[in-house]
This record gives sequence, C-alpha cells and structure tokens, in this order.
Amino acid sequence: MGDVLRGVWELKSLLGKGGMAEVWSAVDIRSGNRVAVKFLRPDTEDLRHLDALELQTEVEALRGRFRREAGLLRELRHPGIPEFFGEGTHLGLPYFVMRLVEGKTLHTFLTEHAPLPPSSAAAVAAQVADALVCAHTKPLVHRDLKPHNIMLSADGSAVLIDFGIAKPLETDATSYTRQGSTLGSRGYQAPEQILAKEPTTRTDIYALGCICYKLFTGSRPFVAADDHTLNDMHLKKEPLAPSLHGANVPPDLDDLILRMLAKAPQDRPVAEAVRQAFRSLAPRPGDPAPRPRLVPDPTAPFRLSHRVERLGDTSFGDDTCSGGEEDQWLDRAEVEELCESASAEVAAGKPAEAVRRLVGLAARARDEWGIRRPLVARVWQVAADGLRLAGECGEAAALYDGLAGGLGPIGEDEGRPARATARLRAAECRLAFGQLDAAVRELDECRRLAATLPETLARQLTEVCDEVAVDIAERVAGPELF
Repeated sequence: MGDVLRGVWELKSLLGKGGMAEVWSAVDIRSGNRVAVKFLRPDTEDLRHLDALELQTEVEALRGRFRREAGLLRELRHPGIPEFFGEGTHLGLPYFVMRLVEGKTLHTFLTEHAPLPPSSAAAVAAQVADALVCAHTKPLVHRDLKPHNIMLSADGSAVLIDFGIAKPLETDATSYTRQGSTLGSRGYQAPEQILAKEPTTRTDIYALGCICYKLFTGSRPFVAADDHTLNDMHLKKEPLAPSLHGANVPPDLDDLILRMLAKAPQDRPVAEAVRQAFRSLAPRPGDPAPRPRLVPDPTAPFRLSHRVERLGDTSFGDDTCSGGEEDQWLDRAEVEELCESASAEVAAGKPAEAVRRLVGLAARARDEWGIRRPLVARVWQVAADGLRLAGECGEAAALYDGLAGGLGPIGEDEGRPARATARLRAAECRLAFGQLDAAVRELDECRRLAATLPETLARQLTEVCDEVAVDIAERVAGPELF
C-alpha cells in the first residue's frame, strides 16, 4: 500500500480482517520497528441489510467501541497486552497503532500440539491469567477470550489481543451492544453471556476455563453440532473432570478448572487466584525444555530468567499495569520497617509515600518469599488497605483477591475469617464499579461465618461487616436493608 500515517507509520501489507475491522502491518520509519495498524471498516456485508436509521445507529456504536478499544490499550500497559502507539484517521477511516505480535495464535498452536504437557499448559494459562489480572484491575472485562485472541510470540510469551468488545465496568460506561444481542464466541461464552446478562470479570474466567480445559485435554469442555445444543450444555450441563480425558491432571488442577467453569459467576475464582495456581505449576528458572520440543515454547519466559518478571503489577497513583524487575533481593528487616510506616499512614487515614512503596514491592515479596509467609500477607494487607483508603479501588480489589486466595500458613480458625475479610473488602472496592449484588452476597456470607467463630475473631469480622454494610446502604440509599 505504501501510505504513511501521520508521517510516521508506513503501511505494508494486510494481515487479516474480521468483524468490522482489518489489521495491517506497518513500519515505524523513525525506528524501523514493525507495528500493527487496526482500521475500522464499517462497510461490510453484515450491515447492508439495515435501513438508513439502523445503519447510522450501528456505525455510531462501532465507532464508539473502536475509540474505546484504543483508549483501553492506551491505559493497559502490560507485556501480555499490545502496547498502544498512536491513533488517527486515514482516508476517512479511524485507526490506531499498536505493537505487532509476531508468532501464531493459540488456536493454531493447539491444532499442532494439543494436548500440551502439563508444564507447558500451565505456562500458557499463567501468562493469560496475568494479563487478565491487569485488565480486571482497571476494571474491565474482555468478553471475547478464546484461542484465536491469544498470540504466542516467537519467544514463547502469550499476548492477549482484540479488545474490540471489551467493556469497562464503571457504572457510567456506555453500552455499544444492541438490545437482546449476545457477545463472545461460540464455545467460550459464559452462561451470563448466553443469557445476555451483564458481564463481570468472572465472565472472562469462564472463557479462560474453557481454554485451560483444551490446553490440558486437547478438547473443549462441551462440543455440539449446533449452537442451540452447545449453549444449552454451557447453561445446564456439568463438564467432566479434565483428568477423565486421560490427561495428566492432578486433583487440585481438576478442581480449579471445574471452578472456573462454574455456572454462577460468584462461584468462579478471580484472576489473581488463577494466576497463582498456574504459576505454581509452571517451570522454574533452569528447568529443562519440554519434550517433544514446542515452537514457540511457552515455558521459555519461565525457564530462561534468573527470576521471572512479575507482569501486571500496579503502583499506587500510577496508571499502568507494568512493573520493573529489581536486581537485588528484598531485605526482610527493611520490609518490616516499611510495613510499620505504611500501617501508621493507614491508621491515620492518610496513605502516602510508605504505602506507595509497599504497593510497589508487594508482588516482589510474594514472588521471592511466597504469599503464604505471614510477612508477605501483611505486606499485601497493608498495601490493599492503603489503596482502598486512597480510592484506588481496582488495584486494592486485586490485592485483596490475592490475599483471599493465598493466606496462610495460619490456623483454620484464623484463616477462615481472614480470607472472608479479604473477599469482603474486595467486594467493597468493586462497589465503585456498580457490583452491588456481589458485595451483598459476600456480606451475608461473612455475617453467617461470624456467628460460628470464637468471640474475638467474630468481633473483628463483624466490625468489617458493619463498615461494609454502611457503605452498601449509602450507595443504595436504603439503610433499612441492613
């Protein structure tokens, strides 16, 4: 084609088209780097049956969705999500420029290699879950997670692409979906998508569960000849345990994947818990490459680093999802001292520099020492509390989710209320994004749990319940509900 966009990006060749967009390869003439350019093409056969008014409405919705996709990529800075470089209009068509991921789709990779060796499957799942942690922290839901929308680059990195129908979960987010229509892809839609209900971040977890099922077994959880039967299976039928397909799947992983495929969104784990579980099964630095050899090799990002870089970390007051890797190991005494300073800021209701620093090293502490260490749990607790007080609700919810999924080693009497408190605080944070029902459910469960606990633990949990109840009541303007 040869056209140059904004004097910077020279278009080279069409890479593909689908839906209402097409993607071109281009070269940044300043650096020589290859990039991808996505154009909106609202002139496809899918729109030609509409009358003039319907066409205008649909084109406006498509343009709004396209602008939103560009805006989301601008905000989501994570190695597992394409970087955003710029946007504009060319020959009347809007476009945006992003990193070109050169490799193959997970769909093609699985066609060649499925089922994968357990360590390779876990490596893919952990990387995708890591990207979802970043997205869900904003928070937004991808809504079209499937093997076609995951790229494996030449170095084995998994990259989540196509945020075309992704939706922010803020209460005032514009809906660009026609009434009664469903979004997502056949075989990967969660039950709530099939029923055209509002999605949540757990909607993506269901789709990832379908993907993980195929990673480990070579097949999807449900297969049918027609859409009606397939949808009915996703709505009503329980999937077989992955291990029953003859796959080398341990019982804990069987349970995790089946929970990801739970019919009710609230019964599915959050992305951070999924990331932690698969990360624990992925290879370690220095482990041998899988046999037979895979190209690309998704275990390489885990095996070939002296310490795997944590992807998707957030920093208090920073609008990114990227975190840098430090050269030095953390010093326990310094972390303990920082926890004391941050705790003092939280107690005063004024999170500041100490909380900021604690948030920045939370993921490193977990990766170096493990989330089950009491000091690491304290780091995450204080960091989450500080973010919540600072109004950074998405980031705080992600840390509380991590706490809920990994607290220990503590006695069961202490562990149950601690995990329940973390889940309740996460739900409280998500009230800012309109997720009222989930908060009410968590509050009800915590009150029931408090009734079974020893007096001291019950009082501590009840105090948190009372705080969250007030927050819920204020938001619905109905304190009499509680």
